[in-house]
Amino acid sequence: MDMMKPLEGLNVVELATFVAGPTCARALADWGAEVIKVESPSGDPIRYIGGNTKFPTLPDENPNYDMNNMGKKAIALNLKSAGGLKIMDQLLQNCDVFVTNNRTKALEKMGLSYEQIKEKYPHVIFAQVLGYGEKGPLKDKPGFDFTAYYARGGLLGTLYEAGTSPLNPVPGFGDNQVAMNLVSGILAALYRKNKTGLGDKVTVSLYHTAIFALNTAITAAQYGFSYPITRKETGNPFLNTYKTNDGRWLQLAAPEYDRLFPVVMKAIGREDLIGNEEYCKLKNISGQSGKVVEIIEAKIAQKSADEWAELFAQCDIPCEKALLWDEILKDEQAWENDYLFELHYPTGNVRTHVTLPVKFDSIGKQEYSKGPLVGENSIEILKSMGYSEEEIHQLTEEKAIV
Repeated sequence: MDMMKPLEGLNVVELATFVAGPTCARALADWGAEVIKVESPSGDPIRYIGGNTKFPTLPDENPNYDMNNMGKKAIALNLKSAGGLKIMDQLLQNCDVFVTNNRTKALEKMGLSYEQIKEKYPHVIFAQVLGYGEKGPLKDKPGFDFTAYYARGGLLGTLYEAGTSPLNPVPGFGDNQVAMNLVSGILAALYRKNKTGLGDKVTVSLYHTAIFALNTAITAAQYGFSYPITRKETGNPFLNTYKTNDGRWLQLAAPEYDRLFPVVMKAIGREDLIGNEEYCKLKNISGQSGKVVEIIEAKIAQKSADEWAELFAQCDIPCEKALLWDEILKDEQAWENDYLFELHYPTGNVRTHVTLPVKFDSIGKQEYSKGPLVGENSIEILKSMGYSEEEIHQLTEEKAIV
């Protein structure tokens, strides 16, 4: 017997492009909501930029678009036309949640800002992705994860080996975090709505998401904690990376340095240092942790990553080989937990995608299909709203819909 998904009966309208807003709405769709994606006649730009990450951008195989838009219905509206705006207004009248990443000024021009929607439809939860926030000098600046998240958010200027160049960002990293943060806010607003009948305004910005993710480091900066550093300067040598003899990197994660010093020294074959006051206390190596790093480094360089992973596992010391993306595609741990799934494309190709990072017993293993084409469900949606064939034809002639 099919189980009911947690958000069945929820109606969502999405007016969003690229990653964060659409991924938020995709999560709601995965969990049972009916999501109507509203696009311009030319479609969400993410349909056409997959080449940046070597994706195909074919109508029948467009994974860069699909991973953010599975499970939705799509309608294409010209929101510069009276007919298009009227349909949008009707969609909002009957929805529970409106998800957008449009900038506020653009929404105001279309009559779709929070204040304008709240006045007409106080039951609607207005969920907006922002670049930098609602206030301040950057409130109207366009935000992308490369700029608002990575750069201004404190990752780009800090999380790299001192003396080298900044890390190379990949698209969607910050956006996906924003998406799930926005989902959590929407769910809290729905809980309130169930009690009051009223909607709310929920906003999440790329900039805020980044500094929240880095809150330990940003707060610690007041006490002199700063990056970038070299691996030789790390405060705790057991929270560090080491290169193995097969050219791979290991990440150790043993924050209790004093307690675990004997365990780590035994694991790497340096029992002679156990009890050595120069090295066995974190306070004693302050400012000169590089000495311990070099001791560990020399030993780690003598074995392969897999050998060390096994040795540290036997000692119950958290350690992982730094996996590459193509290795994750084949990782048994990911497949056993349904973190990955296969999507069959009309092209005949079978491609691996990633599931959402939240699992429900009531949903179990899901079946997925690719995202809708531009305006694929326009006629179906309009008919469900009471539009006749003649009216739909007229709207098409007026270029109000595609």
